[in-house]
Amino acid sequence: MLFEIIVDCIMALGALATAATFILVLINQKGTQKQIDSLSQMAEMYSRHYQLERIQAGSNIYPKIQISLKNDTMWGLKIQIKNNSYPVEVYRIMINEARHHLDVRLKPKSDYIQIRQGETKAILPGELCRQQIYTFDASIRIYLITPFEEAYEIRYINTDRINYYQSEPIPILYSKEEHESSKAQTTQIKQYSIHGGIKGTIKDNFPEVARDLEG
Repeated sequence: MLFEIIVDCIMALGALATAATFILVLINQKGTQKQIDSLSQMAEMYSRHYQLERIQAGSNIYPKIQISLKNDTMWGLKIQIKNNSYPVEVYRIMINEARHHLDVRLKPKSDYIQIRQGETKAILPGELCRQQIYTFDASIRIYLITPFEEAYEIRYINTDRINYYQSEPIPILYSKEEHESSKAQTTQIKQYSIHGGIKGTIKDNFPEVARDLEG
């Protein structure tokens, strides 16, 4: 532990020294274009430094999330999320089974479902779409964003209360502008169901769903 603290201090001092060097160069330079070029080099250097730290940190900085399914007397399916790391915000939930598909996207960012560090929060998909949902054998995808504005996808599926699969957080692209440009509530809910004697599955009959699940 002491060794890690010493290494962190050395790296911090190195970063400060590098920044001080750039500042001295800027002061001594004459001309706006030269200063702009130097600032661009500084930004690129810090970007490379950040990416290197991300690689070295590995999975230690990934969100630690545990998902389980419970029953809710009013809305049916209840997704229980336990957050064992830093605060996260859920902005999309995708539920899919053979004959039912639900995709809920929360916009803008102020409507995200916040889960603090150490907190366990229940999400009710049925409440979001205003009808009961019972899909305990479904595959579920949870999309969340971290305080560093990095997005992750977590996949969960179970066939009973004992056997289940949960993926490690998968880094994905996240468009900040898409979620912050609108201040009005624009929650998007897409829902598809197959009833009666219609042949095939949701993926067979709705190509849009198939594209989402393949991503």
